[in-house]
Amino acid sequence: MGKGIYVATSGSIAQLRHMEVLSNNLANGRTTGFKADRVTFQEVLAQNVDTPVANSPGGPTGDTTVAERNKHFVDAASAPSDMTFGSLTRTDNPLDVAITGNGMLKVDTSRGVRLTRGGQLVIGKDGILMTHAGNPVLSDKGKKIIMPPDEVPEIDGEGRIFSSRGELAKLAVATPDMSKGMQKDPDGLFVPATDTAPSPDLQIMQGHIEESNASPIRMMLELINVQRTFSALHQVITASGEMDTQASRLAR
Repeated sequence: MGKGIYVATSGSIAQLRHMEVLSNNLANGRTTGFKADRVTFQEVLAQNVDTPVANSPGGPTGDTTVAERNKHFVDAASAPSDMTFGSLTRTDNPLDVAITGNGMLKVDTSRGVRLTRGGQLVIGKDGILMTHAGNPVLSDKGKKIIMPPDEVPEIDGEGRIFSSRGELAKLAVATPDMSKGMQKDPDGLFVPATDTAPSPDLQIMQGHIEESNASPIRMMLELINVQRTFSALHQVITASGEMDTQASRLAR
């Protein structure tokens, strides 16, 4: 069997992974605060791969195996998410908040504290302020925020929440270095990283949300290109298989 089929097969698997990532980005093109995932491709050098040697003693067809070195493959690996800011949209919903600059809300999850730019908030049972996904938003004291019933909160640029009773709490805002990319957990939230100095333009904007930075049009175009590449690699695999079949017939 020709070596090219192995490279084409590994390339096809890598392109399938790429399609999964792009499809997820496309599906979250309207998810508040979503940051697009990325994939990096790398060459993998496989060594000491046993391959059969024809017409030698041993093996089911009289073959033995030898170590074939320097076989090259293609692999797709997850890369830090694209942390560029999405556009801000005004909603006039008092429970919607967007963050300008380098900052992320801290939320409580079953996996511990996580970070998000998704500021579409709701008031859950017992008056707990939480994200649309149901994760309680934390205050700068590390506590859950309890909202009084039947009141419209006011949130200032520093994240302080006010009601008729005065200041209730202040939103906990982390300031990781987003320019270096961040890692997501299985729920799509970000794992906390070391905080840096807040950017000078960091501000909480009530009545706004940050849109996803995954452009549906761009994701669709990338997806089409990846599908074409996958199709071409599949043709290489098919052609290699036909050539091997013809070669085995000629050997007889």
